[in-house]
Amino acid sequence: MRSDSTQQGDALRIAEHVMDLEEIHLACEEGLPIACYVSRMDEPPTQELREQLFDAGATLLLPRIDGEDLVWVQVTPETEWVKNRWNIDEPAGSTFDGTPSIWIIPGLAIDADGYRLGQGGGYYDRALQNVPADLPIIAIVFEDEVMEEVPREEHDHRVDIVVTPERVRWLSMPD
Repeated sequence: MRSDSTQQGDALRIAEHVMDLEEIHLACEEGLPIACYVSRMDEPPTQELREQLFDAGATLLLPRIDGEDLVWVQVTPETEWVKNRWNIDEPAGSTFDGTPSIWIIPGLAIDADGYRLGQGGGYYDRALQNVPADLPIIAIVFEDEVMEEVPREEHDHRVDIVVTPERVRWLSMPD
C-alpha cells in the first residue's frame, strides 16, 4: 500500500496530466459529459481529478452497477452515495441519458497496444462496446502496471491514452 503522501502526490500528478489534455480542456469548456470512476485504495487516486473536472465545467459522470452493466450518474457536490455489494462507493440518483464524450477508466494493467486487464467482471468491456471510435478512452494505472502484453479476448476494447502519475502515453494519435 502506498503512503498517504505518495497517494496525494500521485493524485495531483494524475489530475495535472489529464487536465493538460486538449480533449479534456475542450470538453470542460463545453460542459460535455466525461465518464470517470471512484478509485479504490489499491488504484491510482481519482478524487483530485474528479474535483478538477467538475470545477472546470465538465458534466461529471460516475458509474453505478445495475445488474450486469454500468449506468452513469451525473454527480455534483450534493450527490448522495451508497455502497455496492463490493463495498465500493457509487452515486445514488437517476441515470444520465446520453453518452459520455470522454471515458476515463481503471485497469489492473495496460499493454503496449492499449488493451487493458480489468477486474474480470466485464463491466467496462460491455460499457465500451458501442463507443464511437472518435471518442477518447483514457486509462489510469500506476507505471508498474504498464506491460508489454496482457491477455486479451475478442470483446476487449483498446484505450487511446494511458495516464500514470509519471507520464502520459498516446496509443493512438488524435486527428
